[in-house]
Amino acid sequence: MPVGAVLEVEWIDIEEVEAPKDDLRFQGFARGAARFARGEGMWYGRGAVYFVCISGGSANKGQIWRYLPSPHEGTPEEEKDPGTLELFVEPNDGGLIDNADNLTVAPWGDLILCEDGGGEQFVVGVTPTGGIYKFGRNAQSNSEFAGATFSPDGSTLFVNIQSPGLTLAITGPWKRSRG
Repeated sequence: MPVGAVLEVEWIDIEEVEAPKDDLRFQGFARGAARFARGEGMWYGRGAVYFVCISGGSANKGQIWRYLPSPHEGTPEEEKDPGTLELFVEPNDGGLIDNADNLTVAPWGDLILCEDGGGEQFVVGVTPTGGIYKFGRNAQSNSEFAGATFSPDGSTLFVNIQSPGLTLAITGPWKRSRG
């Protein structure tokens, strides 16, 4: 699926959602559900749900998907005006994004991603138009970043480094992206 392609979404019902046999994904596939490569972080912001597939894409470097809910989400009217799913970003270049993992939406509208790749690890920004930039680098180790989130007032970005188990508080003021 090319970046920017948009598909209408139709939700399906699954009979045994508790899945005691750990077969929920197989139940979904059998009923026509979409398949995603190693889903990880998910965040709602800017009127959309963004989620990451850590090993998606032709180079297995990750994908970022955007789901725009129907204005009638969860009602019978949804069939007439369904939500849409878009492949928002697929860099296929570890130098841009190396296996995006967690993500959040910044107060200024960009996505902030944590990498889970090999070697040096970064926090990466993605503008609303899909532009990619490095936001921060783990200068201590090659351990991944995780759990990026902003304080309620948007002034502080909290992010974790998995090993040795650090939480960082990064403060603004923040500049708005240029798109």
